[in-house]
Amino acid sequence: MKTVYQFFRLIRFGNLLVMVLTMLAFYALLFNYSASRQSEFFILSNQNLLAERLLIDQIGLMDFNFLLLIFSVLCIGASGNIINDYFDVKADRVNKPERLIIDKYIKRRWAIIFNWTLNILGLFIATYLSYRFDNWWIFLISFTTINLLYFYSAVFKRKFFVGNILVAFLTALVPFYVFIFGAFSSFSDSSPLAHTGDHFIQDNIWVVLLYCFFAFMVNLIREIIKDMADVKGDLLLGSKTLPIKIGFAKSKILLGVLYILVVIPIIYYVIALPLYPDTSNNALIFTYLLWLVIITLMISIVILFSKNTTKHYLMASNFIKFAMLFGVISALFYS
Repeated sequence: MKTVYQFFRLIRFGNLLVMVLTMLAFYALLFNYSASRQSEFFILSNQNLLAERLLIDQIGLMDFNFLLLIFSVLCIGASGNIINDYFDVKADRVNKPERLIIDKYIKRRWAIIFNWTLNILGLFIATYLSYRFDNWWIFLISFTTINLLYFYSAVFKRKFFVGNILVAFLTALVPFYVFIFGAFSSFSDSSPLAHTGDHFIQDNIWVVLLYCFFAFMVNLIREIIKDMADVKGDLLLGSKTLPIKIGFAKSKILLGVLYILVVIPIIYYVIALPLYPDTSNNALIFTYLLWLVIITLMISIVILFSKNTTKHYLMASNFIKFAMLFGVISALFYS
């Protein structure tokens, strides 16, 4: 039982759940759009039944093929976390010895076996979905992600700034992956995302890209802060991370610029939002969630600039996690 628990720690089960929530939220965003364009599919005499169906279908839990897509992403994400810890054993003995898993609870040989097994399973499901819906972007993105995760852990993580950008890019790819699934797959007429076409792409692409930009920027900030917290172990490995190359002071200046690039557009949007006529409950909840994103990011930057300790860097990183969570949930209420 202890080994099972350590395995779930190794694959970072909590982070994987956030990925699942992200995919469900963006399925809901696309579903809400499709439902508004295909209202004839949801004309039911019983309004309670309508609400029940929307509640079930909205986040894709009744879409078996979408659940397969989620499982594929989970497998590939878990394998990426395993191989990352595999290459980080030496640094983790310095940075976080109490959290060491490989060699302490799970042998290296088994870590590699788990990594290969999960990658093969995830890629197999992606291949099936690509063939099933004549959408080979699914396979291409999955195959590319597997390779990028490996080379990130083995090489790019210790390169100047490259590793940070790569992780931020892969995180931002998750909502876009859901969009690719919805926009370019040949669904049957019974699918909630059926009859997608040029109008579907044109009406949703910019919203999804804005969310991807937010995910990229926030994760880039978090990766740099994590490098600041892990600098001792990275020095041991000879890594060329941003704090090591340019120092903590300049890294904080860069982080301040990145925070501004994220926070200012969101503040502008939530201030301008009341000017629009949509005062529905969804619009209000959406606005409140964006305010929570702003507040948690501001708390994060105050903590980051207040102290120069590993504890404070980790606290700042954790508040960024909350900002990401509120941002993801807001997609459920976007209309």
